[in-house]
Amino acid sequence: MTTRLLPLNTLTAATLLVALTFVPACKKAAPTETPDTAVAEPVDADDEQPDEPDQAALPAQDPDPAEIAALYDRYLKGDYEAVAQEAEALSAGLTADTQVRALALALAIQALAAVQGVPEDGHAAAEQAVSAADRLGDPEVQQLAYTAHGAYLVRVHEAERGQGELETALGFAGPYLALANLMLGEAHLNQAFGLGDEDMKIMNPGRLDDSRTAYQAAVDASDGLVQAHAHGGLAVVAKYKNDKPAICVHAQQAEDIYVAGGAVDYVREIPSMLAKDGRCKDFKKAK
Repeated sequence: MTTRLLPLNTLTAATLLVALTFVPACKKAAPTETPDTAVAEPVDADDEQPDEPDQAALPAQDPDPAEIAALYDRYLKGDYEAVAQEAEALSAGLTADTQVRALALALAIQALAAVQGVPEDGHAAAEQAVSAADRLGDPEVQQLAYTAHGAYLVRVHEAERGQGELETALGFAGPYLALANLMLGEAHLNQAFGLGDEDMKIMNPGRLDDSRTAYQAAVDASDGLVQAHAHGGLAVVAKYKNDKPAICVHAQQAEDIYVAGGAVDYVREIPSMLAKDGRCKDFKKAK
């Protein structure tokens, strides 16, 4: 199967297609002995292991460091490598029980930025973000952490599992609903294509519709740069649906919002590429 990297990580139209492997199968549980063959061992009360104590309740959390919002804004603008490095440095210093919220947010942003380069680089941060967010039990933080983990799974060729994580993220109340839908659009798009010799063919066209629905939900739930990325996703879906007018409409909308939002040049190349691919004669570069 192939994966279609969407506007958060696209340099040329050709980079929409890269290799995607299968989701590994789950291991089967070892067979259980039947009463006829099992030998019961005597239990010594002194040998029984005590239950592990519950984790202590967390104290009130410190206010989020100003760097959190700044890093997230720069992530949306496409400054991926620097954001991943700076978020990692920030999280390394967040060790107190009053900083678990900030830690989870920083780790989630680190993972989101890291998967735009080498997806595997986001693995540890994504898992740690979910663990910290679940310990805290803050739905807002959980929404971002599960979105980051879902994005990581999609980018390491596990789109079906990633879809599940992203749908979990959508169930939390928080401000990252549009971002979760943005990533969900990519998860659906990856699953529209066949396997093996058919990995360049649309084998599940309904997934294109699911992808378009998710991207449109991201547009509807946001403004600013998340909306620009979502318009880019809608242009990609239109490309695979052979809907050239829609490619042009969404490429222009993405272009205008990227420029207004101060996206980096790396990201701003995307609408032009999509417009070129769609032969959009009226496409105009924003200033």
